[in-house]
Amino acid sequence: MTENIEEAGFRVLTEEELIAAAVEKHRRFLEENIKEFAELDSRLAQVEEDIKNVKIFRIRMEERKEVLKEKRQQFYHQAETFLEKEVFPKLDSITASKLQEELKKLKGQIEPEEEQRRKDSFIENLHEVVRATGSGENILLQIDARMEEARNSNQELKEIIQSEKQLVEDDDSKNEEISKSRSQHKRLSTKIKNHEEALNYWEKLKA
Repeated sequence: MTENIEEAGFRVLTEEELIAAAVEKHRRFLEENIKEFAELDSRLAQVEEDIKNVKIFRIRMEERKEVLKEKRQQFYHQAETFLEKEVFPKLDSITASKLQEELKKLKGQIEPEEEQRRKDSFIENLHEVVRATGSGENILLQIDARMEEARNSNQELKEIIQSEKQLVEDDDSKNEEISKSRSQHKRLSTKIKNHEEALNYWEKLKA
């Protein structure tokens, strides 16, 4: 049989050559798997670090949201204080009540765009009142400035909320990536172990 194979142009490998080929094959696979494992390990560590950093960032955003909510109310409170001390005492009860009602709507939970519209309307009405009562323009500027700061706080709050929605989507994507990577991580770990055992087996035979 061996003679027929050799006559056909094929050389039968010796046992040593077969063992050497097996050693080389498992060594090559082992090196490839170890390299792939290291790259995957690094990528997985980076994704996990990113998720950790995002969690820290989200905690800070939650804290910032609370600060902005408080700031917004403080600015409106300051504007209201100016009105109560400098403007309302000079008005009749109906006009004062109307302005108070408009201010109450401004202080509510509304979109920044709607807040801007209502603020502009409020300041326009207030400007007429200030002129009619002879109050100084400085009062109007002070109230307008505080309302603008309140609106800016609301705008930043909206931007943070929108950013949070994007972070949730990113989290879902990263969690899916981690799940796949860990599965691949486990598979490669098993392959590396198998090739190490096989390589050790064939190297003993080679010796």
